[in-house]
Amino acid sequence: MDLQAVVQLIGNVGFPIALSLILLQTVLVKFNQQMDGLEKRLAQLDKTMNLLVKTFHQSTSKTAIRQDKKETD
Repeated sequence: MDLQAVVQLIGNVGFPIALSLILLQTVLVKFNQQMDGLEKRLAQLDKTMNLLVKTFHQSTSKTAIRQDKKETD
């Protein structure tokens, strides 16, 4: 928001309302930035969890194969 727009806003609606709108815009911008960061972290967490599940399944299947071999011997 440029200075001329702020001055015009104050002239049209008054200082308290203009200040409230500026603060609201600032809060919304920061909130959106935090949400974007959270979205990236959740995507990384999802990838990590999928990798852990895949590794767990591979590990349990190898353990089951080893136990089958021991039982047949």
